[in-house]
Order: sequence, then structure tokens, then C-alpha cells
Amino acid sequence: MCLVLPARVLEVHGETAEVELHGGMLTTVSLAIRPDVTAGQYVMVDRGLVLEVIAPEEVEALLALYDEMGQMLTESDLAPEPARVQGDARA
Repeated sequence: MCLVLPARVLEVHGETAEVELHGGMLTTVSLAIRPDVTAGQYVMVDRGLVLEVIAPEEVEALLALYDEMGQMLTESDLAPEPARVQGDARA
């Protein structure tokens, strides 16, 4: 599963940019698709490539959605397996 992440652009260096991901992780990404990106903007990053520029308020909404998805996945991993009836073909 791929997860497109929001990031804040710190510096632009020609065809690449230094960005800060949620949690403070720094990484270098390609601007091949969006060469018009400038420092201070928020962008969506997938596999080291900036896909789109987004509004700052969208970042909080996306992070809240990702947190909710993570909680749901954690809860489903912790949920007990459904009981199986002896002779159940699905067992």
C-alpha cells in the first residue's frame, strides 16, 4: 500500500527540494512534475516525487484522516477472530 504524504518545503535546489515530513523527518524530493514549487509551500509527496501543492489547512485534515485510518487498522488487528463452528467450510 502506498501512502502519499504531506510535507513542508524547506528549500528548493533546482530540480529537487528539501522537505519536512510529519514528525520532523527531512528528505530530498524531486520536482520533476511540479517545478514551480517554492520554499514554504505544502506539497503531497509519493515515493520521493512532489505530486501536488496543497493548502496548509489541508495538511491538518489529511494527518487527522491518516491517524483515524491507523487507529482503525490497529483496532482491526487487535479484534478477536470470529468463532468458527466445527465443520465450517471457511475454517
